[in-house]
Amino acid sequence: MIRSIAKTLLAAGVCAVLATGALAQQAPQPEPSKEHLASARAAIEASRVTEGFDNILLGVAQQTKALFQRSGPSIAQDIEDVTNKVALELAPRRIDLDRQIQIAWASKFTKPELDEIAKFYTSPTGKKLAAETQSMVRAATEAVVEWQQKLSTDMVAKVRDELRKKGHKL
Repeated sequence: MIRSIAKTLLAAGVCAVLATGALAQQAPQPEPSKEHLASARAAIEASRVTEGFDNILLGVAQQTKALFQRSGPSIAQDIEDVTNKVALELAPRRIDLDRQIQIAWASKFTKPELDEIAKFYTSPTGKKLAAETQSMVRAATEAVVEWQQKLSTDMVAKVRDELRKKGHKL
């Protein structure tokens, strides 16, 4: 569960950084039209790329509860109640994230391109891709981690062997 939340938070953080970083690096651009943003929203929703972002607030609330409960276990119920109240107060900020992501998409794709993306993702193949993307990314990430660990092990062993051949004992 925690690993899942951590991966969700990491993915959300990366997407948010990429979205805001991409905007920050570019010269100021005019605000996309309402129609352009609506097309971006439709493409984003159809692609389901932000689907896991709804869990960010839940994860942050759980982390906040754990933080305060470590230093004040005797007031656990107050911490629970206050954190839940604050989380509900902060929930509307999700709109800000959605808007930043929509602007990022609108800055990369024209309105017709976004309409085409949304159309694809509402097709049977697009729906399947959207539904399977998270599991494919998870599988790819696991494969990368496994590959990297094996590569690291092999490199250390080979470097150690080569250094031994040169008379070094490491």
